[in-house]
Amino acid sequence: MCQWKQYIEEHLLKKHEEIEWIDAEEDDVFKAYIVKRTPRTYRRIARLWVSKRTNVTTSKPDDILIKTRLSTRKIKRISADSNAIHDWLLAGWIVRKVVLSNDGRTPVSEGYLMGPALFNYLENEKQLKIQQQENRFKNYQQELRQVVLPNEFNRFQKHIDYLISIDYQTFKQDSFLKDWPVSKRMRFLEFLVAILTLRRSKSTFDFKEIGAFYFKEIGGSKVFDRYKDEFITQLETLLHDSPKTLGLMSLGSITPIYFSGSIKGKFATYHIGSLHAVTDVSLLKDRFETDNKTIWLVENRAILTRMAASPKFMQHSDSLVICLDGHIRSAHRQFIKQLSNCSSVEQVIIWTDYDESGLSIAYDAYKILPGSLLVKWIARDGQVYFDYQQYSNWLQKELQTTKREQEEILGDENEWTKWINQ
Repeated sequence: MCQWKQYIEEHLLKKHEEIEWIDAEEDDVFKAYIVKRTPRTYRRIARLWVSKRTNVTTSKPDDILIKTRLSTRKIKRISADSNAIHDWLLAGWIVRKVVLSNDGRTPVSEGYLMGPALFNYLENEKQLKIQQQENRFKNYQQELRQVVLPNEFNRFQKHIDYLISIDYQTFKQDSFLKDWPVSKRMRFLEFLVAILTLRRSKSTFDFKEIGAFYFKEIGGSKVFDRYKDEFITQLETLLHDSPKTLGLMSLGSITPIYFSGSIKGKFATYHIGSLHAVTDVSLLKDRFETDNKTIWLVENRAILTRMAASPKFMQHSDSLVICLDGHIRSAHRQFIKQLSNCSSVEQVIIWTDYDESGLSIAYDAYKILPGSLLVKWIARDGQVYFDYQQYSNWLQKELQTTKREQEEILGDENEWTKWINQ
């Protein structure tokens, strides 16, 4: 009984609760009361039935016990016949609990808690998965050791060398992958291995080829789809350049970037006076320039369409408006980098939603821009900030009381002009 008693005291009891065992020679289970005891009160709050078996089973529990997701604190009902439930109770998979009313005698509700055998099984499975994941991490490190990159990838090679040098615990917590969970970090590491493995065989390739070549099975081409934008963005960060330099020539899908303004590329030219779109595919094959003086980076399409509907303002203010569509993808980064480095550009105005996501987008957009540019952020009250930290402090204070969408203050030509001239 000691093993079961320790389990109950450590995992099933709450604060001020104690266990009182009932002497019983019959049956194959121990019976007990859970009592709540304080200096002023004593009350029986529940009854427990626990297996008398002291040996821990090494078998696998029935699927229904896993699917029910039993807790050590909150009782749940189990959809099974009484014989099966009795067998599970005797095997230590479950603990029966009957909650009592304030009189300490009348049953109020009944259900089952996780038993010590199930608890041990799940803990062992958890440790096994951790060990398997650590082994996978070491295997990926070994694969990365085989990578030989040309000298022009020196900075990227330093990141690869770092990944090879750290242990699994450091990898799980390292800030260079932001706040990603371990599973996502492992998938990104696998993505790096896959793309560098493919690069040894092909000089140019499509995004879909990365998973297909690495896994060599049905569905392999879709493995990295879920995190495509984030992985491409992170790859750009490590490369300090476009993934095209590694040979990634297309992303397996078409991502449009909507804008209004004057830009010119090798294969296409766009003029002020209408809404336009370029795609991530065209960005891989073309380089765009603008002769506009002010670039607006707006989060939502409503702002873009409203400003594009004022061609006189666009022409007079020499503006180029780029819509970020609620998320800065790798194509946006490349497009913004190309245009913000043009000699004609004098300032960039960042205008996003007034919530946590909008603040994050405002920061990410700012980090893309060259340091020499004048950058402005538009506040909800029309105030213009010239420093990101000041804008961030203002918005974080606002978020304590309210969240607003960018579309609530579309403004007009006069207000837009005022912001440009400030």
